Amino acid sequence: MAEKLDKGQTVTVDEVVASQSYEIAALVSLLEKKGILTREEIIEVIKELRDSK
Repeated sequence: MAEKLDKGQTVTVDEVVASQSYEIAALVSLLEKKGILTREEIIEVIKELRDSK
């Protein structure tokens, strides 16, 4: 869960990107463990999204 910052505290872009990367990795791992999606299916969808832009 996100930690609240005091007024005046800032977060770097690197910290935001790292946080989002961990969150996405956790979701992918959970979907795999539950047998909802395979890693290959997720990679396929990512490629489709990249190609559509």
